[in-house]
Amino acid sequence: MNQDDIVRLLVAETSLNDAEMFISVLRNAGHAVRASHVEDLEDLHSALEEHAFELFLCTLHLDELPLADAAHAVQESGRDLPLIAVTEEDGPTRRREAMQSGALDLVSKEDLEHLKLVVRRELRHLQDRRRLRRMEKALKESERRASALLDSSRDAIAYVHEGMHIYANPAYLEKFGVEAFEEIEGMPLLDMIAPEDQKDFKDLLRRYSRGDRTEPEADLRMVARDQTLPVQVSLSAATVDGEPCTQVLIRDQSAEHDLEAQLDSLSKTDLLTGLFHRAHFVDRLEHSIRESAGNEESSDGLLYIQVENLDGIRQTLGISACDKVITDVAALVTGELDEGAVAGRFADDVFTVLLPNRGVHDTVAVAEAIRQKVEDHIVETDRHTVTATCTVGAVMVGEKARDAGEAVGRAHRGCEIAREAGGNQVYLLPAEDDSEGAAGNQHWQAFLQDALERDAFHLVYMPVAALNGDTTSRYEVRVRLRNEEGEELRGADFIPRAEEAGLMAQVDRWVVDHALAALSRGLQNDPERTLMIKISGPTLSDEGFLAFLGERLKAHGIKGRNVNFEVNEPVAVTQLNEARETFRGLKELGCGFTLDHFGSGVNPFQLLKHLPADYLKLDHSLGQDLADNEETQERVQSIIDNAHSMKKRVIAGYVEDAMGMATYWRYQVDFVQGHFLQAPSLTMDYDFTGTVM
Repeated sequence: MNQDDIVRLLVAETSLNDAEMFISVLRNAGHAVRASHVEDLEDLHSALEEHAFELFLCTLHLDELPLADAAHAVQESGRDLPLIAVTEEDGPTRRREAMQSGALDLVSKEDLEHLKLVVRRELRHLQDRRRLRRMEKALKESERRASALLDSSRDAIAYVHEGMHIYANPAYLEKFGVEAFEEIEGMPLLDMIAPEDQKDFKDLLRRYSRGDRTEPEADLRMVARDQTLPVQVSLSAATVDGEPCTQVLIRDQSAEHDLEAQLDSLSKTDLLTGLFHRAHFVDRLEHSIRESAGNEESSDGLLYIQVENLDGIRQTLGISACDKVITDVAALVTGELDEGAVAGRFADDVFTVLLPNRGVHDTVAVAEAIRQKVEDHIVETDRHTVTATCTVGAVMVGEKARDAGEAVGRAHRGCEIAREAGGNQVYLLPAEDDSEGAAGNQHWQAFLQDALERDAFHLVYMPVAALNGDTTSRYEVRVRLRNEEGEELRGADFIPRAEEAGLMAQVDRWVVDHALAALSRGLQNDPERTLMIKISGPTLSDEGFLAFLGERLKAHGIKGRNVNFEVNEPVAVTQLNEARETFRGLKELGCGFTLDHFGSGVNPFQLLKHLPADYLKLDHSLGQDLADNEETQERVQSIIDNAHSMKKRVIAGYVEDAMGMATYWRYQVDFVQGHFLQAPSLTMDYDFTGTVM
């Protein structure tokens, strides 16, 4: 998960229960929420000074924080912060009053679906505004670079407006014997055209100004140092200080062909990296898709490579270091490509690669080679050294591909899935993700139902290791499934589909039964082994689940103390009554209980009054910037300290490196889990004696 994926939420609400409800609703809608709470205007001013937020939910009629004052404080801060008012009862009059006070909309606590839609809309608009600001910044930087390029160009270039000179580069001034631009500023370009060719030049300008761009070039003679030079004049659209004008490129006719080739190359390539720029890459991809149409055997690989932490490098070391990272990564990408492959710079921090006539395995192999090269590479920039990583989304582009935009969009989705899983990895988006609409849903429902009937799912296990000397073997159970092509799908690939199809409770039962069977076999050699099994919201609503669980524990000869069930905190908050009933039933069976995704709410410990869990597993977002964000460090330390004071044990998941492991050990977390210890495995064979620190 990238830092940009986290929704920093500001909540003004007297009821912490309602505040937690807002957070849970947004998290269940797929947002990674990190919340802060304010009670009065002073709190709000302090929060706005110290932090940036993506969303502000403000309840109406707060005595200490009227809506109009809240809106004024946001405006004064200069923050681009969407303000949404919340009320007990909605109505047209109340909505108008709220929006007149500065809110973007008014939502009712009784209509949480409306809240989801409004939040989704405002976050999308916020992202669009931020993207626009980034584009404007990039445009200014591009204009600066273009200006520098013009000044250093050996080609004679001038800009004219209504036929008058408004800019000329040094090569232009030198060519025509002009000491300083002021000598020709405002002078008609026509005065520099040989008299016998002035009529032809007027015709060229007239056609061009009317929008006829079919022949923007003409062979003319121009006067320079009392000499007449045969030149070719090329016109193109340009802007200066935001105003439209015409660029005039002057080149000697003798050099025409060589320069045409150079200009053609420049028009297709990114100036910084030398790779194809976005538009030309898309053209090449479109051509490849057209060539593949109707050819069942044709298949191309497409990679979407996003360089990570580029913003951090830019902020820390400046744009020159950022450019050096980009040029180095571009060289690493091209170094892994065979002849025929097409590479492009798709965005500031994104490269795309087309691998013609490649199969799945070759495509993934190239993607992994690029990822590894980037991870291993050290960038030398001025007096600093920088390392970078990249995340790669891969897709296969065959006869079913509709167009280049759709293909790149799928590759981008694959990259996003890899980023959410921790980044610095390759993810091949399965072909099934191409299914959309009713037909796609029906396909998934049939596919998952068939998988249940055929026992096609399989389990993998991830160790949960203690840092305090406890060598008891604990494993978290995860479910996997292979698609029709034999590719392994992770839970994130099909669990949302199972929930949409109403099959998640059945999937949970399959997982529980098969996990207990595996545990029963393992207990023969390891009587203390414990499995941690996730259960979903539909299972909390399944009235027959506890009876099913009791029967399966008995059938497999397992005591409840060897099984621990995990429930996501956002699910528990929104299904609190059902979660409490399930919790009581699990305790009667002797099972343990874990609250997963713990710690991102305003007051997460309030939930423990209703669900006194044995384990608290920290939310993924808390580990994203733990190494360099003091606020996150303080929050994590506070959560661990509070949990220990309540006799709760804390699990840190998603530990990916030694630094993260050492940080959690320093904060006295009880258990760790993540790829640094071991990736999910088909067997339970981790050596727990080696984790003690």
